Amino acid sequence: MLDFEIARRRLLDTHPCMLGCVNLTLAEAANRILAASLPAKYPSPMFDNSAMDGYAVCDPEGRLKNFTVVSRIQAGEIAAAPLQVGEAVRIFTGAPLPENTTAVVPQEQTETDGEALHVSADIEPGQHMRLKAEEIEVGQELLEKGSKLNAAALGLAASQGYERVPVFEKLKVIVFSSGNEITEPGIPLAEGKIYDANRYQLIAWLQTRGAQVMDGGILPDDLARTETALSYAAKKFDVIVTSGGASVGEADYLKQAIENIGSLTTHTLAIKPGKPFAWGYIGPAKVFVLPGNPVAAFVTAHMLLLPVLNSLMGKKHRNLSLPKVTAKAAFDTRKAIKRREFLRVATEINEKGETIAKLLPNQGSAMLSTCAVADALCEVPAGTVVREGDTVTLYLLPG
Repeated sequence: MLDFEIARRRLLDTHPCMLGCVNLTLAEAANRILAASLPAKYPSPMFDNSAMDGYAVCDPEGRLKNFTVVSRIQAGEIAAAPLQVGEAVRIFTGAPLPENTTAVVPQEQTETDGEALHVSADIEPGQHMRLKAEEIEVGQELLEKGSKLNAAALGLAASQGYERVPVFEKLKVIVFSSGNEITEPGIPLAEGKIYDANRYQLIAWLQTRGAQVMDGGILPDDLARTETALSYAAKKFDVIVTSGGASVGEADYLKQAIENIGSLTTHTLAIKPGKPFAWGYIGPAKVFVLPGNPVAAFVTAHMLLLPVLNSLMGKKHRNLSLPKVTAKAAFDTRKAIKRREFLRVATEINEKGETIAKLLPNQGSAMLSTCAVADALCEVPAGTVVREGDTVTLYLLPG
């Protein structure tokens, strides 16, 4: 069996981003992946300004308590003249500082009588002053290629005057299920049939990942029809995702069809759940064959398919996999197994502020109910027994 980490590394090494680039407005680019780094056009802050509502003062020696108020500056205005020693101006957050300002005093620490200002607290040189370019210098990398353009990233681009940004085209993915035993929800079940859960969970999951997703339906156990459907999909989509037909001993129409019109690498992985997993190509399209058991499909999608899709979409490599944290186990495992195991857990914070992982019931690979409430997958290395209180590694599932 192939080690999980080796499988993930092989997948990432062989699936770089090949997508084209488009220029979109900031509103259109929300949650897309940046296709080229953005340099800063302007310093940030663009000018020295006040971080507080209060008074800008000129006190080079840091000894004065009394000042004369000579003017008032609001955000968007410009200081009329430099401050002289002992002078102050009423100033508001974000307003430009006059030349020779040595500190800004919060209004709560002052008293005024006409133009006379008294400061009731000690004044630290430079306090509450935002200095030009202290955050960002002109030409500095503002956003890195491969960054997701979330709300903060778009706000940062807007603050630098960017109207449009280059982003990768959306990854086009089609999802199939396979097998004559699979039935569409809404159709009465015949004896021995089951409803198709995998296709719907995978489509919903892929949509949250930012892919352009199409429902390919159910592939029957028919070689010619499967080849036709996959050949057509490979011409229209970047990625083909299927579930079922990956296990040894199953009817091999799906695998045979892929091998007939493309190539396929089949492995049994040293993980539980999710041992059967395959990947390959049909023309330029990438193909991923996930296990048929719903939980195995859920786990392999999050732990193996997710980093590969992120790579194909152009995301920067340090952010490809699920976020990883440590927690204290609030459970025991019965015995060590020979495969790396991923358990569905729910997390909470105890009275000490520690993250606790609670094992959910019904951990079988066909029991999808716990996936709906789990907020993390707990990794148990091969040959390891977990005892209550042990430190364990969690992969945080998206909300």
